[in-house]
Amino acid sequence: MQVDQLERIDNEAREWFTLMQSGSVRETEQQALQQWLHADAAHQKAYNQYQLIWQDLGNINASEIAALKRSVKPSLMESLRGIFAGLQLLNPKSQFGLALASVAILAIVIIGLQPEKIVVQEFATTTGEVKNITLADGSEITLGAKSQLKAWATNKERRVILVSGQAFFNVAKNPQRPFWVDAGETTVRVVGTQFDVRKGSDRTRVAVLEGIVNVTSAHKSNHNTPVVLTAGQQVTRLNAGNFEAVNAISVSELESWRNGRLIYLRASLADVVADANRYFKGSISLGSKNLADLKVTAAVSTNQMDALTDMLTSSLPVVLQRDAQNNIVIMSSSDVNSKPHTSK
Repeated sequence: MQVDQLERIDNEAREWFTLMQSGSVRETEQQALQQWLHADAAHQKAYNQYQLIWQDLGNINASEIAALKRSVKPSLMESLRGIFAGLQLLNPKSQFGLALASVAILAIVIIGLQPEKIVVQEFATTTGEVKNITLADGSEITLGAKSQLKAWATNKERRVILVSGQAFFNVAKNPQRPFWVDAGETTVRVVGTQFDVRKGSDRTRVAVLEGIVNVTSAHKSNHNTPVVLTAGQQVTRLNAGNFEAVNAISVSELESWRNGRLIYLRASLADVVADANRYFKGSISLGSKNLADLKVTAAVSTNQMDALTDMLTSSLPVVLQRDAQNNIVIMSSSDVNSKPHTSK
């Protein structure tokens, strides 16, 4: 049989073999393959050669698979060039050499295009519960009461979504794999530091205990210059607006909730209420949005949250309306006093 005829049969066998490995073969194509195989014994021989090489590739161990995967990460084309360079040492007319090259290329393409397996971990706490979490990379998370987050990692980055509540992060340093925290409309990026994220219903606060943290808006359409925070600084962002001015936060205030105590130094009433609801058996809400930015200075133990409501009424112009299920609505004193009295 002529060399050009052997090459033609080998090319056809390679095309048929590649099609059969694609995972989307129609019945008519299966039938056409069988017709081609039975048309000439050389067809069956060439196709069998590809099957044998493919089976040998399937028997390589895990370390060899990992090495093959690493070879395609920088550039698939670079890997292919390496293969063709090696083939120059083979007889270019060798049917086995051509088959080996084709199947090796097919193996690299299949392995290289396989998506990286990502395992998402989910964590949640109940009212009053605080949980310590250690991720696979060594990063540690303290998840506050009535909070929820999801975490996963790839070869290029580490990622957390703070679905609700509060979490403190002690991130293992790794400049090659940045650590991201998504909290609604706010995104935090670090490579290794200690910081706190608190996500409320209408605002998110990021505070830094150690290191440097970049905080940005999740909306690409917004002016997305990061807010850079260093140790002892915090920033708050309204979910529907921009970042407020960066201001200082004390170490005691930042660490207090992890020690069972809430400390507030001119914190917004909205943030205080959001925290209280994660420890309070019942619910606390604001009767008016105008109360959200009232400043609160207070300290209370997380297992004595009833004391907080007493502190609020004694230090702010508010009154409480409580029902039988211990649901509390904080009302402005002026609003309550201005309501007309009705007589029976």
